[in-house]
Amino acid sequence: MSVAPPRKKSRAVFWIAAVVIGLIILTTALLANDMRNLRALDSRYRLDLFPAPQQQAASSPPKPAPEQQPAQAAAPRSAALAAPAETPRRDRVKPAAVARPPAAKKSHLLDEPVDALLSAFVRSWRITGQTLCADLQNFGLSVGEWRQSELGAGTSECSYAVQKGAYGDPKAASFFIIARGKPSGEIDAIRIKVIMPDNDEGKAIAGTFVDTVVLLLNETHWLDFQAALEAIGKLQDVTLQAFGAKLAFFKEFQSNNNFNLQLELRRTSPEQLRTAIVFDKARWTLPSPSSTN
Repeated sequence: MSVAPPRKKSRAVFWIAAVVIGLIILTTALLANDMRNLRALDSRYRLDLFPAPQQQAASSPPKPAPEQQPAQAAAPRSAALAAPAETPRRDRVKPAAVARPPAAKKSHLLDEPVDALLSAFVRSWRITGQTLCADLQNFGLSVGEWRQSELGAGTSECSYAVQKGAYGDPKAASFFIIARGKPSGEIDAIRIKVIMPDNDEGKAIAGTFVDTVVLLLNETHWLDFQAALEAIGKLQDVTLQAFGAKLAFFKEFQSNNNFNLQLELRRTSPEQLRTAIVFDKARWTLPSPSSTN
């Protein structure tokens, strides 16, 4: 005779097993991945299953590093010096070269003047020695041609002298003119010396002298020097100097009838000398172009 198990007991065992298996599955799901699902439930329903750790009331100050001995301190330093420099990697990307804008040209118009470079306007003769001698010859003064001077091969001149009266006679009148310069025709100076006593010969020499001075001032085109004509006509001393040229008319202290006239280039300041050197044709390495009038 077989005895059948009670049906109520078998149902209870089934439900207990089902519950146990469900709890195991639920527990596994909640504890998996570092209890991520359980923490999510705790945060959502505020179950406080994971209380926050208490923070320290105060942090202790860091202790100072003990002083190193000189030998110990020197060791790392020497090691750092001995360590080879890090070799730059070849695969490092170099920055692209930035194109620099062209440097703007600086104007020097407003720069402070440099004393060693200062110059000045200077005058020059507007006529050559050859032409002046020819004009004086046509004027009636037999000066001859522009020729080599007795002073040397580097100087040329033309001159004229006339005397009315015996030599040594205090009433004798005389006129002397000389133009001197370079063989190329550049004039350096013109000098006139006259003796004009108060007689007919002296008056004739005075007329020739004044006419010659007017001719020279017209030939040079230095019009401002014509202001000296009034003083020369009155036999008064006068000196004019401008742009490196000089006119001087003066009476000799030995006699009231002896007078001298000088027309010359007189460059005295450093600025005038520098300009004269630049325009000195004798210093040019190339021949100057021929001028056509």
